[in-house]
Amino acid sequence: MDDGENKRMHDDNDLTPEERMAFQRLPREAEPSRLLEERVVRSLRHEGILTGPASAGRWVRSWMIAGATAASLVLFGMGLALGHSMGSRSMTQAFLAVREQDNQQVALRIQEAGSAYVAALASLTDLRSAEGPGDLTQGREAAMGALYGAAFELARLSPDDPDVLQVLQILEDRRNQDQGWSTPGSRSVVWF
Repeated sequence: MDDGENKRMHDDNDLTPEERMAFQRLPREAEPSRLLEERVVRSLRHEGILTGPASAGRWVRSWMIAGATAASLVLFGMGLALGHSMGSRSMTQAFLAVREQDNQQVALRIQEAGSAYVAALASLTDLRSAEGPGDLTQGREAAMGALYGAAFELARLSPDDPDVLQVLQILEDRRNQDQGWSTPGSRSVVWF
């Protein structure tokens, strides 16, 4: 109600100024008593508008709380599982990346060592050409030993590669022949 309606209502009732003051001092809102609330609820139940006892509402609320708790635990568990899965996947990818990097580093070291081996053999050949047919037996034996060791390790790496096994067999026959252990054409067994 606005002041105009309020004034007209007061004018219609022929209120005295004291009565008007008393009306203005009255509270605009009032909290209903608990007894009134219970009577209204009882009346609504009697009319069929509200059904079930008051304890049924508590039972439904407790089941809703239990269901919500269970749902939140399931969601939390799924989040943990997803996080663990993603974390382990990224950890696996990181491990594989490091391992791939290690493989590349090993391959680079092999390439560098092979280049150094070839360069050392070239130096040995240059030395032989410059000095003439001198005694280069020690350098040749070292080169053959390194070549045999490399072929042996390559055969361990690829034991089913027939070409690698054939190179290893040729080198082994040559080494045995140089050391006087076997005759040409005899075969040795490579044990791993």
